Amino acid sequence: MSKEQLWAAFAARRAQIVYEAAERKEKIYRENPYLSKVDQEITEAGSAYCHAMLHGKDTAAAQEKLERLQREREDFLKSIHADLEPHFNCPLCKDTGMGEEGMCECFKRELIAENFRASNLEQALTHQSFENFDLSLFSTESEGGLLSPRENMKRIFKLCRDYAEDFENQQRSLLFTGATGLGKTYLSTALAKALLEKGKSVIYISAPEFARRIENARFHDEQEMLEQFYSADMLILDDLGTESRTSYTIATLTDLMDRRIRCRKPMLFSTNLNLEGLQKAYDERIVSRMLGHFTYCYFYGDDLRLRAVRGE
Repeated sequence: MSKEQLWAAFAARRAQIVYEAAERKEKIYRENPYLSKVDQEITEAGSAYCHAMLHGKDTAAAQEKLERLQREREDFLKSIHADLEPHFNCPLCKDTGMGEEGMCECFKRELIAENFRASNLEQALTHQSFENFDLSLFSTESEGGLLSPRENMKRIFKLCRDYAEDFENQQRSLLFTGATGLGKTYLSTALAKALLEKGKSVIYISAPEFARRIENARFHDEQEMLEQFYSADMLILDDLGTESRTSYTIATLTDLMDRRIRCRKPMLFSTNLNLEGLQKAYDERIVSRMLGHFTYCYFYGDDLRLRAVRGE
């Protein structure tokens, strides 16, 4: 669903809610003629009050009558348990999608959720979770003085689960590095799912798609689309290093990192590149931010997909 389609969906949703409220009100008034009578009296009392005020007359009696009629109406509505008001999903924007300072947070959340669904991860979310993570898939054999892949994954798994549980207090971002088939995408998705279940807004996007979108925004003046990347509670950028890099995409990525770091909004970058590869692919500004503000998680071991093919 595009942003324009989402605006249309919000408008249709609001119109339906307003229509249902009008239908309820009409039914209540039809069944309770007293309401029409007291509404007319309130209108007349209000006019009398305004007339007295405009002509410098004493308004006390008119005001007292107006307030008495309003109390009587309110008491009557309570006595019949009348439900006249529309029940909007968002009390802040009343389902218009626009708040006092621009796009409402509810609209931003739904737009981000649409992007998440568009990333083809919905199916993965049904089974890729912390609860379903299987450490037994990783080898217990250690090489070169390193922890075994299983012990290494235990540490990374605990870090990610604790990260999600205490997300509100996180200031550092995460950098997943290592070859393909070692669990980077699984843990990224599991972390995203845990945050979504906490009501956080998450953007999960591949680096090539990210580059395509920011280039498209550049030529079509879609700054609001870029704002999603700045405002989401968590930004997960997968396959960093596989995108087409231009001076504009690099500058935009640098600005994105700076703004999110300043606003204490974490990121998770996943890449097949090691530190040397990152230094070759990106300029010092980006690499220095990764080293200074990201927790480094190195994935190693046998490709799990190849092991599955071999029946191990």
